Amino acid sequence: MLKIAGLNAGYGAVPVLFDIDLEVRRGEIVSMVGSNGAGKTTLLRAISRVIPARGSLQFDGTDLLPLAPEGAFTRGLVQVPEGRQLFGNMTVEENLQMGAYRRRDDRVGQSFEQVYALFPKLAERRRQLAGNMSGGEQQMCAMARGLMAEPRLLLVDEMSLGLAPVIVDQLLEILIDIRKQGVTVLLVEQDVFAAFSVADRAYVMETGRVVREGAVAELKSDPAVQEAYLGSIDSV
Repeated sequence: MLKIAGLNAGYGAVPVLFDIDLEVRRGEIVSMVGSNGAGKTTLLRAISRVIPARGSLQFDGTDLLPLAPEGAFTRGLVQVPEGRQLFGNMTVEENLQMGAYRRRDDRVGQSFEQVYALFPKLAERRRQLAGNMSGGEQQMCAMARGLMAEPRLLLVDEMSLGLAPVIVDQLLEILIDIRKQGVTVLLVEQDVFAAFSVADRAYVMETGRVVREGAVAELKSDPAVQEAYLGSIDSV
């Protein structure tokens, strides 16, 4: 579904990504892991066309590089941004409506039912201001807003950031349910344990470069990955 080859990107004259190769197949959950500052968020911004990039960036056979962000979005590539970036003075339901603002079909009501089934707490708080909710509830709202756009590929950036482990576990289970509904997922995470618990395959990024890739089971047994990210493999 997503095929990246030799991708380079950065901010102005400052390069951040160097010759990134990455594939996401339809129906997968793929994780991109690495420490803070490795370039993971920059990669998602390049994929979403928020920042310029060079190389090859194909989404289901379409060249994304010439497109503006709305061009990628309308083709079904939707990002849940780091930090949630909700409209804090709008209600939960209004935030979800914003996720569907470009849709012109008659299934928006059905999408509301689907996201409320995935996130029952949001149904309870649909009239509450998003800015008044807990961090976990705000992350649920951000993910639900992304789903309201009917994504084919959902890019999720640092889902676990600042959240309690019990909430992270809930969100990981929801990611599995989202995949069951036919949505492919690219998950960017600093929390390698969380990422590896749901992913089929993973990439490890360091200083703007992919340094490891493969099935999660293979990466778990890689001594370099264990030493840098996992510690005792018995805890994974």
